[in-house]
Amino acid sequence: MGSIGDVKHQYLAGFSANILSISYGCVYGWTSASFVYLQDKSNHFDTGPLTKEQLGWVTAAIFPGSLLGAIFFGWLADKIGRRRCLLFAAYPMLVHWFIIPFARNPFHLTVARFLAGSAGGCCFTVIPIYITELAQDRLRSTLGTFLSLSLAIGMLIINTLGYFFHYKTVAWIMLVIPLVFVALFFFNPESPQYLAQHSTEKAERSLRYYRGISKNEDVNEEFQQELSKLCKSEQPIKEGTTQNQLSWKDFTHPKARKAYFIGLGLILANQLSGCLAMLNYSTLIFKEAGSNISPMLSTVIVSILQVTGTYSSTLFVERAGRKTLLLFSTSGICLGESAMASYYSLTSQGYDTIKFNWLPIASFSLILFAGTCGVLTIAFPVIAEITPPKIRSVVVRVQMTTMFLLATIMVKLFPFLSESLGIAGTLFMYAGFSFLLTLFIAIFVPETKGKTIEAIQDSL
Repeated sequence: MGSIGDVKHQYLAGFSANILSISYGCVYGWTSASFVYLQDKSNHFDTGPLTKEQLGWVTAAIFPGSLLGAIFFGWLADKIGRRRCLLFAAYPMLVHWFIIPFARNPFHLTVARFLAGSAGGCCFTVIPIYITELAQDRLRSTLGTFLSLSLAIGMLIINTLGYFFHYKTVAWIMLVIPLVFVALFFFNPESPQYLAQHSTEKAERSLRYYRGISKNEDVNEEFQQELSKLCKSEQPIKEGTTQNQLSWKDFTHPKARKAYFIGLGLILANQLSGCLAMLNYSTLIFKEAGSNISPMLSTVIVSILQVTGTYSSTLFVERAGRKTLLLFSTSGICLGESAMASYYSLTSQGYDTIKFNWLPIASFSLILFAGTCGVLTIAFPVIAEITPPKIRSVVVRVQMTTMFLLATIMVKLFPFLSESLGIAGTLFMYAGFSFLLTLFIAIFVPETKGKTIEAIQDSL
């Protein structure tokens, strides 16, 4: 008899779905890996080397694309299913990598990155829902961290390739990743919860697959209970019932309001901590610190730190708990930003800080490691876990749209804040936000480790 503990197909689904996230991670880090070529006089653009303003728009183009992608693909996932929606998202990613070698001006690059951003919006919106709906309770957060781990791996791949190859060669190589995604992910069935809205029989087949139980094998009581809860919560649409239809009351219920409030706090922690904004300007930060490391090599170092931190969260999320890692993350970011800001402040005031010139790099490393251990990785699966299943798709869509809107603002604001407040003032501001968000997590965010979706909902 197949065992309910057979998790092979769940891991395969989590891995294959996030191959698309690897491609998006490559897109995210592409400008850092390619800026030397983009600003070189020998490039083949009709407009010449990219100015800082043009490079800024090319860099930021993925965020409005991600915002619209989160809205569109979140809606599409409810219409055609999570699986087909993710497969469809591979097409704009393929088009993006195909445009890059033929781009003749910054506008072409901006359009390409906007398209890739839409696929990224799908990753952040649809993959957490898909994983939450198919995973067992004990694996939900581990599989949920695959998204951020894949993004970090993608950035490491693009920065490493960018160190050795021209960006056009890299683009041709990158075409392979979305093709591999389609080839591997195609064989995964739709999530059981989505299928339960349409057919109990199809939902059972999907659940059997993800629990490692073959079609002809008997099932145990645990499987029967899981299937019963699933079909009870998602009444088939074909029965003509109206209870599946969303109403305003579903969103104004106290538990729904609290889940949205906590989710919004986690989105603010993801953005207002300044971690992502600093990541986009890591080369500038290394330069300001007086580092002798080349810009291209510094991006590789940053990517290695990201992978290390994200992998650590994957290992410890089920042991230490989500809340513990989130608290470590925001407090670590706060400490790193405070130390870094103090160094820059004292240096600007004329104090002799030569003995501590290692501090900015060490602090920045701590910020990145702490960020990728928590707020940049665990926030997404937690948001999907705490949101009531009936409104999960809509609420996650809204939260991801908010995140991408904030990301666009924060990335564009960073150079302005650095110039008006100074790098020290900007970092002190981020540290203040991180401290307040640490208090928010300690007070309001529940621990979801090892709990069923029903138990999490009852705890709100």
